[in-house]
Amino acid sequence: MKSSAPPISPGPRWLALLLILVIAPPASADEWWAWSMLEFYRQPPWSAGLFLGNRADDQDGFHTQIASPRLKYDALPWLDVGLGLSALSLQHPASGIRYSQCRPELEIDPHFQLARQLRLDWRNRLEWRHNDDPTFPAHDRTRHRLQLGWTLPRPLGPLTRLFASNEWLIDLHQRQWTENRLIPLGLTFKLSPKTDLDCFYLLLQTKPQDTWNQESVLGTYLRVRF
Repeated sequence: MKSSAPPISPGPRWLALLLILVIAPPASADEWWAWSMLEFYRQPPWSAGLFLGNRADDQDGFHTQIASPRLKYDALPWLDVGLGLSALSLQHPASGIRYSQCRPELEIDPHFQLARQLRLDWRNRLEWRHNDDPTFPAHDRTRHRLQLGWTLPRPLGPLTRLFASNEWLIDLHQRQWTENRLIPLGLTFKLSPKTDLDCFYLLLQTKPQDTWNQESVLGTYLRVRF
């Protein structure tokens, strides 16, 4: 009697394909970003947490750290308002000198449920940036990010969502669009009932002078709710 192996379900194959699409391009990424959000208070309509971030540039050897307590208020079913106070440790790209930056922030974030599993988030943030070293001036700026997320009808193992986004940053002093962050594809994994992890590939474009420069970034975003 000839035995046959059980058929392989499509779930693992789809998961492997998606992982290849996200992980393969960043194999030669120029930077690595690691974000974390620790939410320690939630009593609707209020929530509060601590955002932590690390940014490492493998090519130039520069590193950036950020710590930011944040408060959010659900003003309407489709609108969130937030406040943040970020402290950053930065490194000047030309001299290599490290300096600190204080950055109060205001956010107004609409979001829209386009379909049962499809959601559009529109983040709008105003940042007031102040450096402790006056030789490195910092300009106030606005940031605007559109993110489209699709929640899978049925999770593929820990994979629960696909998303894509684009964020453009505007220097208010120069009145110019000076940075763009495009995520063509990101994946969300549920690690536990209170823990989610985003893995994404980001194309970073900056305009320090008259021309645009482009780098690739491999990033993670861990969200923990206590």
